[in-house]
Amino acid sequence: MAEFASSLIQSLGSAALHEFARINGLKDELERLKEHVETCKAVLLDLDGKQEQSHAEQNLVTRLKDVLIPADNLLDEFAIQDMINKRDRNKLKKVLHPYSLKKLDMAHEIEKIQKKFDDVLKIMPGLNLNLNVSAVEKTNSEWRETGSYVQESEIIGRDDDKENIISLLRQSHGDPNVSFVAVVGIGGMGKTTLAQLVYSDEKVQNLFEKSMWVCVSDNFDVKTILKNMLKSLLPKEKIDDTLTLDNLQSMLRDNLNGKRYLLVLDDIWNDSFEKWDKLMRTYLMCGAQGSKVVVTTRDTSVAHRMGVKDPYVLSHLIPEKSWSLLKKIAFEDDTIRVDQKIESVGKEIAEKCKGVPLAIRSLGSILKNKSEEKEWNDVLRGDFWKLCEDKDSILPVLKLSYNNLSPQQRQCFAYCSLFPKDWEFEKDELVQMWMAHGYLDCPVEGKCIEDVGNQFVNIFLMKSFFQEPKWNEYGDLIGFKMHDLMHDLAKQVAGDDCCYLDNNAKGFRGRPVHVWVEFDAFYLLESLDASRLRTLIVLSSNDGDLLDREKQSLISRFKYLRVLKFCNNLYLELYVSIEKLNHLRFLKLPLDRKLEKFHKSIRNLVCLQTIQVSLDPKIVLSTKVVSKLINLRYLYIRHWTFRDKTPVGFGKLCIPQHVGVNFSKWLSPLANIIEIYLGFCQGFKYLPPLEGLPFLKSLYLNNLHDLEYIYYELPIHEPFFPSLKRLHIRMCPKLVGWKRKGDDFNDINTSPHHLFLPQFPCLSFFEFPYCPMLTRMPTCPNIKKLSLQVEWTSKETPNIAASQCSLSCTPLSLQINVDLKNVSQYWWQNLTSLENLQFAVFTGQQFQAIEIWLFKEHFNYLPSLRNIEFQNCYRIKALPDWICKISSLQHITISYCDQLTLLPEGMTRLTNLHTLKIIECPLLIEEYEKETSATRATIAHIPNIIIKK
Repeated sequence: MAEFASSLIQSLGSAALHEFARINGLKDELERLKEHVETCKAVLLDLDGKQEQSHAEQNLVTRLKDVLIPADNLLDEFAIQDMINKRDRNKLKKVLHPYSLKKLDMAHEIEKIQKKFDDVLKIMPGLNLNLNVSAVEKTNSEWRETGSYVQESEIIGRDDDKENIISLLRQSHGDPNVSFVAVVGIGGMGKTTLAQLVYSDEKVQNLFEKSMWVCVSDNFDVKTILKNMLKSLLPKEKIDDTLTLDNLQSMLRDNLNGKRYLLVLDDIWNDSFEKWDKLMRTYLMCGAQGSKVVVTTRDTSVAHRMGVKDPYVLSHLIPEKSWSLLKKIAFEDDTIRVDQKIESVGKEIAEKCKGVPLAIRSLGSILKNKSEEKEWNDVLRGDFWKLCEDKDSILPVLKLSYNNLSPQQRQCFAYCSLFPKDWEFEKDELVQMWMAHGYLDCPVEGKCIEDVGNQFVNIFLMKSFFQEPKWNEYGDLIGFKMHDLMHDLAKQVAGDDCCYLDNNAKGFRGRPVHVWVEFDAFYLLESLDASRLRTLIVLSSNDGDLLDREKQSLISRFKYLRVLKFCNNLYLELYVSIEKLNHLRFLKLPLDRKLEKFHKSIRNLVCLQTIQVSLDPKIVLSTKVVSKLINLRYLYIRHWTFRDKTPVGFGKLCIPQHVGVNFSKWLSPLANIIEIYLGFCQGFKYLPPLEGLPFLKSLYLNNLHDLEYIYYELPIHEPFFPSLKRLHIRMCPKLVGWKRKGDDFNDINTSPHHLFLPQFPCLSFFEFPYCPMLTRMPTCPNIKKLSLQVEWTSKETPNIAASQCSLSCTPLSLQINVDLKNVSQYWWQNLTSLENLQFAVFTGQQFQAIEIWLFKEHFNYLPSLRNIEFQNCYRIKALPDWICKISSLQHITISYCDQLTLLPEGMTRLTNLHTLKIIECPLLIEEYEKETSATRATIAHIPNIIIKK
């Protein structure tokens, strides 16, 4: 709440509010209100930093919230009206002074809030409060530019445990089908990490034909476990939520019958004999002999219920390993020499952690880069150790890490308690929610708010608040989880503000600010204090649950919502106008459900930063309405259909369809937009100019089957997409490319400026599969990674001027689908900075064409190439000989080329080549494994040869 007060102080300092106060004689009241909020901030900082709060202190926090929340609501109301006035002022026929409309209401509300503050201030002198507490300062290292979070691969002190469990998996246990292994240990001991190490070990993968990982946690529901087993078993298939237990059992039997499988059930709490018996006897006995189920749990009784007499009890780390882990986290290296006095103190700290890795990591993150003995002694002599002994818990240690976060970071972390345990967070969505609540502030010039949110995520990962990071195929961090104990800490510090109402909930405590509700508990929302609710997330687990008119009318009561999200399978029609929810910043409606009614009233949701919806083809949503959302940063719309009813004017996506008329610049007012996704949008031929959007970083155009051109207007010397880093154009079969206003369609390929399109100055990723007509592409001068994917034949090829083709600096993956006979030779010959080259689904004939372009007269046009990959080239029997001319090569990867049998003899000339990976190439591997293999001699000089069957 201290950061909440900070954002309120920022609102009180706005120029618009001060102008209003000056005109209406409220300047003194405003200054007094700001002083009160600053006092509240100091109190909250003091209280938030304590390990435990007394009852009186908890009561004070509650009363402060009761004042701060309505004050924030009031100021937000003013800001909204101010934004609408400024947006529409030029269109008003009668000019009204923007600050003369709400004087009486505003003055009255400020007076009410002042009185509440006065009442709260009266009780403060009776408490021992320190009003001189300052916020934790952000270090320069926290704000430095960082890439993807690097997962800590070295797990200290668990090698023996890993091998012991693998040994248990190899044992028969004398059971006809399935036997169980239980790993038991207290929270924070690393049970899940150990299970992951075992699960991903190559020896273990070779033991079993099928592998499944299911995280169970609090909710031991047999049907949910079976469904998640199938999701793990069949990751590419959609498992219908409406399947019955019999259906699920049948699918499992079809996939597991007669197969030796490994199932990991992570984080089991339930020791009910009946539920375990039903799961084991009814559903898990279909595998072949030798199948194993590994269970991780804190409770020995769970292991006994499974029939495991001797569970594997995970021991604490020995002092030597504890200190080694602490040193590794604090100094980023466990082998370096440290000051003897610090080492002595460090060993005592490590010993006090009692060998619990999570506690050691947590304190290590606090001590990172601290070189003063006093700083280490402060941790050693901290009061929190007594609380650890009293409660037999490491939560006080984790709370110390929490106290070392900035107020902003504390607020963001506490918000995560809203989500259920073991939830896989989507990184971008979580950052957008933090942003919607004003938790993110950007004090560093040149950074945007999202940079701050992404930095917080990296910090939380480094400090072990988050774990299990997940990356996409391009190396971007997209998700993560929270450790159970960290979730417990988040719930502790969030108090009653965050509330999760599942189907078993009977009610809630206090007056929540953020609520996640499962569909069957929806009726509980009737009892909420509507004036406090800021987040509402509605989850349905049953396909076809209907959010009817009555339920939606209940939602419209929550007028101060900042975040509204409907998850999964809800059947949704918007009966109720959402214009009443004009404080909304984040609106996400199910993308697998088409909205049949979506009101024009969203035009007054001027605060919206993120909107993600899927529209019914019959819906009328004018682009004029979207252009009113002046604070929009993320626009995701699917199924938006254009119908050209009139030659000029607004339609669904109204861009006039004839030359000589000023077409709509409906995106131009969205000056803050960062990401645009338009998918499955039909019926329009053109997109308006986008290159002038200053902060646009990502543009996704997917399945736009009628799209022919994207207009651009800016002269060549003006910035062209100054911030665009990612461009995805998929399944746009008619798209020719960028078109300048006034170009003749019929003469487009012979116009003088054809080879002089603008450049993308900072594009770092570009793909355009299934776009066979795409020929007019702006140049991308910063390519370092090129991925060539042949998907169908194109008549023409990207026209890229030779003078603009020098390639340098930013990593970029470019996927193109072209007829390689038409690729201009100079395009290849200017790839002088290319470091990574990937070929997918290529034929021998296409490789021959590349040899003609790149290695004519023995000249190598790829002097910087380090890595080359051949993937799914299933028609080729031999790799092209020309790779032996690329002397700079260091890595070669060959995967899923099932007809490949030969490697070029000239590979012996590649003296810089130090790694060769051969993955799932059965004929080549068979040839390599022969005693008389010529292939083996060809690659004998390569230090690292990795074979994966």
